[in-house]
Amino acid sequence: MSKTLIQNAKVYDGTGNKAFLADVLIDGERIGRIGAIPPEEGWEVVDAKGKALSPGFINTHSHMELEIIKHPSLDSVIQQGITTEILGQDGSSVAPLTDSLVQELADNMAPLAGTLDTPYPWRSFGDYMRIAADHKPAARFESLVGHGTIRMNVMGNDNREPAPQEMKAMQDLLARCMEEGAKGLSFGLIYPPGSYGNTRELIEMAKVVARYDGIIMVHMRNEKGKILESIDEMLTVIKESGARLQISHLKALGQPNWGKVHPALEKIEELRKMGLDVTFDQYPWTAACTGLKVCAPQWAFEGGEQGFQARLNDPEQYAKVLEETRAEIQVRGGAESILIASVATEEYAWMAGKKMDEICRKLKMEVGEAVLHILQHEGPAVIAIYFSISEEDVKFVMQSPYHCVCTDGIMGAHPHPRTYASFPRFLGTYVREEGVMPLEEAIRHITSEPARRLRLWDRGLIREGMSADLVLFDPDTIRDVNSYLEPDIPPVGIHRVWVLGQLRYARD
Repeated sequence: MSKTLIQNAKVYDGTGNKAFLADVLIDGERIGRIGAIPPEEGWEVVDAKGKALSPGFINTHSHMELEIIKHPSLDSVIQQGITTEILGQDGSSVAPLTDSLVQELADNMAPLAGTLDTPYPWRSFGDYMRIAADHKPAARFESLVGHGTIRMNVMGNDNREPAPQEMKAMQDLLARCMEEGAKGLSFGLIYPPGSYGNTRELIEMAKVVARYDGIIMVHMRNEKGKILESIDEMLTVIKESGARLQISHLKALGQPNWGKVHPALEKIEELRKMGLDVTFDQYPWTAACTGLKVCAPQWAFEGGEQGFQARLNDPEQYAKVLEETRAEIQVRGGAESILIASVATEEYAWMAGKKMDEICRKLKMEVGEAVLHILQHEGPAVIAIYFSISEEDVKFVMQSPYHCVCTDGIMGAHPHPRTYASFPRFLGTYVREEGVMPLEEAIRHITSEPARRLRLWDRGLIREGMSADLVLFDPDTIRDVNSYLEPDIPPVGIHRVWVLGQLRYARD
């Protein structure tokens, strides 16, 4: 069994307590000893003088389900110190599915997880987890199961309430996924078909999760003008179900809504005082990223992608879709605030990395028409970046003790820079330069706190016997150096990353 001695490190153990100088011995997959440790023959020795050693970072919101299979080296993940990815977010997981659902689910997943060159080979949740593990990804991974995916299995893309037998079928399928290793359930309440579920449906699904001490992670129904009402909806869900809740990527979209994170956090504090288990995560950027199709109204996707395309080809329906699309684009800041990250075809590849105002000029269309034209031509896989979040809100949200960091990473031809550098940006820009919190507390936010939320009891702390998921970094230089124009530049200041004792990244 291999042993690596990390000497002279300043250890940030993940608890939030004061850092201390120590040697740490990696013994196989575990942390063997901590203290003053003389090296022995045959050990690898790493001099960590002047550097910080922390538990591996845990990314609470990831969309790397297919990237794990296509590119298991996971460079964008490992290079920023992430050692565990949490998949199956926003109501969308790549499993379970049936033979007849393969293409429909792949279409639904495309804006978040991308695509595979071949049809999905798995069917059950457990099948996917085994197949993904067989590709030996560089980082560890866990997954939620998506409410929208379960709904598709039972109800297709119907915009209606489930019949009693359908509700039971969804609950039974969810229970099976929990038995097969799901860490909880995700809701994506802006993404059809999950957005078609009413509050009662969410409660009944959450009751199943509570039986397994799983967690609910939710992309709320509204992150704009009705953000507080959306929190109230989730309050009802967890009060009546007994489930634990994590709000995904807490923010207020659109300049008219900036500042609403203040009453949102007050509301979360009130819920916790009532004994409800509520936390949230955040990516430390002022731009969001998701499918371009969120600009179109949710009702237009009843019947899935086929139903949406049919409405675009019906003049009367198209007019209604266009009107609501224009309104949503305005809320998100208009054409100059939307950047196309990736498209589906070579014909429109020129759009990647360009803002909609420039695209509109080239297409000679106003922005609503241009968005629908792109969706009609390219289908559901188009990804866009939306510059619609306040910098002050970002800083305010991350100072809460109930905060975790995530990437919400979505790959593509021109991805959001958060995919490559969210954790170094948090530690460099906000912790070191802005001074939003001590480094010890910041490390807790990205290690032991997410581990506790996900019940990952073997990681998140530097203690003897814990998994040797470790990051060695320079606290004086760690930071993001990429940008929206050049998003795939690796961060600086990360020197070593170990996953289960295996060295996965080294940069001197």
